[in-house]
Amino acid sequence: MKRRIIIMVALAGMASACSSPVRQDAAAENGSAPLAWVQPPHIDGVVRDSGGLVVRGGTAPSARVVLRGQDGSAIAASADAAGRFELRLPPVAGDVQFTPEVQLGQDTAVSPETLVVIQGGAGPVVLIAAGEPSLRLDSQNALDAVDADGSAIIASGHRGEAAPDVKIGGEAVRPLAGKGTWRAMASGGAATTIMVDGRAYAYPGAGGGAGFSVERIEAGWRLSWPVAAGGRQSTWLPDPVR
Repeated sequence: MKRRIIIMVALAGMASACSSPVRQDAAAENGSAPLAWVQPPHIDGVVRDSGGLVVRGGTAPSARVVLRGQDGSAIAASADAAGRFELRLPPVAGDVQFTPEVQLGQDTAVSPETLVVIQGGAGPVVLIAAGEPSLRLDSQNALDAVDADGSAIIASGHRGEAAPDVKIGGEAVRPLAGKGTWRAMASGGAATTIMVDGRAYAYPGAGGGAGFSVERIEAGWRLSWPVAAGGRQSTWLPDPVR
């Protein structure tokens, strides 16, 4: 797991690195049509309004996007000509998981990511995936998320013009700066202090147990879920700093 997390940080700009492309038209196999590819939808934001949560993202133009709940429910919408889509979530209670997928013609591509809505949207909204840093959708803070698998810790957040000064467990780490974001990695997974531009966050460490769990801990929320080869991954989502 540690090796995969390192790879995903290095390829952070490649949103489709883990997705499995699907042929759009089976006729392409015999050369009667050009080969096309279907990629899973990319969710990049949520908006809260009086009606609840609206999920936004991008995909292939005019493709059909579906969010499938763990209970078998489904929410669907069609992307516009530019590939943008919006999906309004119905009122939900508790902690809910959705799997994004896209349908184009007869083909379907399922995302490796899971959309997690905590406390019916009153808590954080985040995209998680095995071996990948989580994408916080409900807020943009100096520290948005801390991911761990027992071998490595990845802290991530939003930044101003310059990348922040980051310390994990008292040691300075150099963040990788993206477009308005940053990520920094260190070995380990135990409880420790994470400093971002002088502000201290009490990271509670990786979670344990079995199955998928959500718990309130250390002024934040911790998600934990099983991954391949008997591993386990955790994401801590600190409360926004007011």
